[in-house]
Parts: sequence; C-alpha cells; structure tokens
Amino acid sequence: MTRPRPARAKTASERVRQPTEIRRRLIVEAARTVISERGLFATTMRDIAQASAVSVGTLTYHFTGIAEILAEVLQGEMDYFYLPIVEGARAAPDATTALRLLVDGFFADDERTVRHWRLWLDFWSLSAHNPAYAEWQSKAYDVWRADIGEVVARGLESGEFRVDDLDVLMTEFLALFDGLAAQAYLPGSSVGPLTARDHLHGWAQRRLHRARPRTRRAK
Repeated sequence: MTRPRPARAKTASERVRQPTEIRRRLIVEAARTVISERGLFATTMRDIAQASAVSVGTLTYHFTGIAEILAEVLQGEMDYFYLPIVEGARAAPDATTALRLLVDGFFADDERTVRHWRLWLDFWSLSAHNPAYAEWQSKAYDVWRADIGEVVARGLESGEFRVDDLDVLMTEFLALFDGLAAQAYLPGSSVGPLTARDHLHGWAQRRLHRARPRTRRAK
C-alpha cells in the first residue's frame, strides 16, 4: 500500500493567479486611473503593467495595445458611469426633472466625472484616425441620442415641452453638449463644469419650455 503524497505548497505565482476575466478587469480598472491621469498618448504599456502589478508580457497576452485597453475602459464607463445616470433620469417624476438629472449627472465637478471626460476626450482624438473606434463611438452616440430622445418624447407627450423640429433640436443639443464638455473638462479652462451645466439648462429652458401662443378671446 502506497502512502499518499503530502500536498505540495503552492508557489507565489500560483497563489496570485487569477482567472482571465478577473485579470482583464483588474487591468482595465488600473488602466482607467493611469490613462485619465496621464492621458492616452502619454501612457505606455509598461505604465499600465506596473499599475496592474503584472508583467508587460501578461498585459500583451490580454490586450493588443493601449487603444484596445481604452476601448474596454470606455465600455466600462458606459456600464458603470453612463447607465446609472440614465436610469436615474428614467425614474424621474417628469421629463423636465429627467433632463436636469442627465445634465447635472454628466457635468458634475467631482473627480470621477472629470476622469470620465478626460477618457472620452482622448477617445475622440483616437477615433478621428481609426475607423474601428470611430464605428464604436458612432454606436455610443446612437445610444445617447436614443436616450435623450426618450426624455424629449416623454416631455412632448406630457405637454411639458414644445418642439417644432425634433431632429434639429436633437442635433443642437448634442452639439452643445459635446462642445461644452470639451471646454469644461480641459485643464485650466475658463468654462468649468458648473458653468457648462448652467448653459445647458438655459438652452433647455429657451428651446423646450417656450410659452404657448395666446389664443384670442371671442368677442
């Protein structure tokens, strides 16, 4: 009868080894912080590997490059930053409050929101030169346009909003939203998040809450 072999102690690498999906998530979380602090074009794979506590070889096993990492970071932003704001707006008692919650949520001045926009500003630049990322960003815009359209449609149905041309209004809103974001979250900009938010609220008041024309009383 042979004696059972004693259990072999795990090596250090075996003790810290994580499943692939967990390791990828940890890398993406570390990359979010590094890229938002240093900028996409000032961040190297070595920087991300060091922040993730993995080797460069492990990093390149999971990702082809920084651009792919950024795309996954931004997908996480859609899930964990964007969706809670949109869901909060959907739960609002009326369309006016819903729109205000969207604007206030995306134009906050806390560090989490600042990091979100710094990542998006880098991704806009990347998308200008990469068709694959441009396509991803276009799809993200489609989602955003649909979510804003849902709020406006709700306001039209309740009588809160008055809109002559919905397509024109949506184009105006998206252009103003992105233009203000690009200014508000640039370091040292004279247009901060709270000022940008006030501009958007003012635009909504002028464009969506116009007074109804008075009807003449019958003599």
